[in-house]
Amino acid sequence: MTAKASPIDVISGARAGMRRAAVRRTVTAVIEGKRQRLSLDVNERGLDVVAVVNHLTAHLQSEGPEMLRLVGALQQTGATDGLIEDLASTDPRRQAQSARMLGTLRIEPAVPWLVPLLASPEAMVSEAAARALGKIGGARSAEALLGGMQRSGPRRVFIVALARAAPDLFLEVALAGNHRPGVLQGVALAAGLRRRQASVRPLVELLLWGSRRERAASCRALGWMGAETAVPVIVGALGDRDWRVRVSAAKTLAVLQAHLYFAEIDALRQDRDPHVRKAARWAARRLYKSLPRSEGWWTWR
Repeated sequence: MTAKASPIDVISGARAGMRRAAVRRTVTAVIEGKRQRLSLDVNERGLDVVAVVNHLTAHLQSEGPEMLRLVGALQQTGATDGLIEDLASTDPRRQAQSARMLGTLRIEPAVPWLVPLLASPEAMVSEAAARALGKIGGARSAEALLGGMQRSGPRRVFIVALARAAPDLFLEVALAGNHRPGVLQGVALAAGLRRRQASVRPLVELLLWGSRRERAASCRALGWMGAETAVPVIVGALGDRDWRVRVSAAKTLAVLQAHLYFAEIDALRQDRDPHVRKAARWAARRLYKSLPRSEGWWTWR
């Protein structure tokens, strides 16, 4: 049974709703060119101002007239300068909120001030900075995120942000570079998220010659990309000496619906490693469900 809300909670909720609607109307007026100045408090209690602005701007082009009007209106009141100043605050929440808004507005000049926050010990700050750089995009943001992985390892938020920020061919060049252990693993996963066919060849090279974690990551990335041309190399990875790579290869072949290699995958159900046996059972079931029964494949049950 749901507890009945107290009168205070009802009033607070109503006030927050009214304030949210007011912010939405004001920002919309600026976007439509009906207002030239705008000041927002991203740290307002009881209201996620950044979320409201993000909802209204998510579909806008970074260099489009609507976004330029919004950024210009905030610059008129000094709000953008205040956001950058708050990145140096001792309050992690203020830092994170400012980073979120700068990313939402896609303010490229803020990149140098966001970069140091990637190394923040506060997760909310480093993650907000990474997401902001991902939204801003461009070579500087991508280089910063790559540097963040050099220092902190291939964190998931860094990988997703890098996939979003990287300009054309950035990831392909990075895959061929020399980096600290763990970085190429993150770059490979970012390339998989981007799904650019230009990444297939460097990912195959990484699968052949990379470290065990890099080989496993490149397998996953090739699966996300639907890289059917890489199937023969992935089949070879079923015999890799590292169990993580064998797991990744089996799952990837199932994702790619590599029916011709059902027997090779099914053979891994007898592998010495329990993780591989479990992955092989999952992959075999997935392949079996996708087999064209009308052609007699059902006999492979």
